[in-house]
Amino acid sequence: MAELDDNALAKGIRATEKSRAPLEGALETDQRVLARITEGIYRQPASALRELVSNAYDADATEVVILTDAPRFDQITVRDNGLGLSPEVLTQLLKHIGGSVKRSEKGKELEVTSSEDVNLSPGGRQLIGKLGIGIFSVAQFTRHFLIITKTAGDGFRTVADITLGKKGESVDKEEEVIFETGHYRIWRESATDTRSQGTEIKLLDLLPRTRGELASDDLWISGVPASGV
Repeated sequence: MAELDDNALAKGIRATEKSRAPLEGALETDQRVLARITEGIYRQPASALRELVSNAYDADATEVVILTDAPRFDQITVRDNGLGLSPEVLTQLLKHIGGSVKRSEKGKELEVTSSEDVNLSPGGRQLIGKLGIGIFSVAQFTRHFLIITKTAGDGFRTVADITLGKKGESVDKEEEVIFETGHYRIWRESATDTRSQGTEIKLLDLLPRTRGELASDDLWISGVPASGV
């Protein structure tokens, strides 16, 4: 499938409301961002969870719920009641990994920042997210996750099924080395409560190392590590 530009991808996501056929494509990023993800800047599970909670805070969430299937720890769900992601914002997230629109005029356009101050959330909070990797902080702990998100007033929720690969094949695009780092399937499905909003991240098939860390008696007996949430 040919690569879609931002507008085409967002329109394609919305078109699945009628077609009911998922939109599929490759995730791509540059070498700098790929190194941030694969070198392990989020080595502790708590660090990746902290990044997801920070995203929820920046989306004006008043509640974040973290669920596990302990003691198996095969998956983790992080659910918030923040503003949710429109198809246009989700497109930005997937097409520009490491290129956060927070603190920018683009953020105003996509309504992820205050219309008056790009350093504030739409609700007036001081933004705390920094790196722009956001959801992809979970790459150290799983290769498969779902993003289920909805904005208030929308009659549809958006579901993105993300599979991350190891270092993919590089593609030279105008002298910039781009790596294919995963695959997405995205679709829109009808939502009965148009007033609801928020985002749910389901981390599936956690890696054995992560399951072992989360199930460790030392983690729970000694308390949350210094790099914790």
